[in-house]
Amino acid sequence: MLRTTHVSWASTAKGYMNRVMVYAHRRRKARYLAPKNAHVRSPLAHKMPEEYGNTWDPRSGVEWHNRMRNRNHYRHWPWARWTDDPVRFHQDSVCHRTVSALSTVANNGAPEWDYYAEVGQAYETPSHFPLSYTAPFIYQYTAQCWSREDLQSYLERIEQSSGLRTIADAASRREALYTWWHNAGMNVIPLGVLQHLELVSRDIVAQNARKSYRIEQHERGILRTPEMERYYALPHLRGPSMPVQLAQPSGKYPSGKFTQMMEDVAIHPLQKPDARYKHNMYPA
Repeated sequence: MLRTTHVSWASTAKGYMNRVMVYAHRRRKARYLAPKNAHVRSPLAHKMPEEYGNTWDPRSGVEWHNRMRNRNHYRHWPWARWTDDPVRFHQDSVCHRTVSALSTVANNGAPEWDYYAEVGQAYETPSHFPLSYTAPFIYQYTAQCWSREDLQSYLERIEQSSGLRTIADAASRREALYTWWHNAGMNVIPLGVLQHLELVSRDIVAQNARKSYRIEQHERGILRTPEMERYYALPHLRGPSMPVQLAQPSGKYPSGKFTQMMEDVAIHPLQKPDARYKHNMYPA
């Protein structure tokens, strides 16, 4: 007799928790998500496949699991996001009347604080270099206002016509720089360029002074690692590294008195050398 299989018989089994009897199904596997390995110490945990090359930052552990899917007190993690703007870098809604209240353009690029002294960037630029070498350092804070070419032309104009050629000149002769600007360059060069130039040249000169002092102290024997941890080493030693003429052996075969008991050896009666743990427990 022809009978059809009842659908509900195949949908549940009589076993554990009435599970569905479908053995090859991937309904609950989200293949586009990173693998969720909460307690496993695996370099692939909580990473997309293009991040598998980073073996130096394992995101394993339940804390990383909680912060990747925003759980417990990591609910609003990360605390600092790319889009929030604590220093008003992306947009400046307030009109700072630093230079001029009439035109907004004159206020552009005026530094709001000393960026260079606070960031502590490694400049790798000697103080005797020309002023135009500071252009990439100034540009990274003023990219909203001036293009690279404009900034480079401003700095080249300053170094050609103001009489201050080098970074050290701009740091040491600030009054001469501003006097020249008031007399000759007000219509050509924005004031913000001069302010940035003053800050960055002062910081470059200070950093080079610190470096030269560090080199001098290193040569005097006060040794520090790049993280400024003190370490100690021997000075350059004179003379041969080993003795030139070694002490010659005495010529006797090294047969010990207690090893080969050939002659008369006096041993204390309470320290019997052959009794291991019975009679030899006398304290030394």
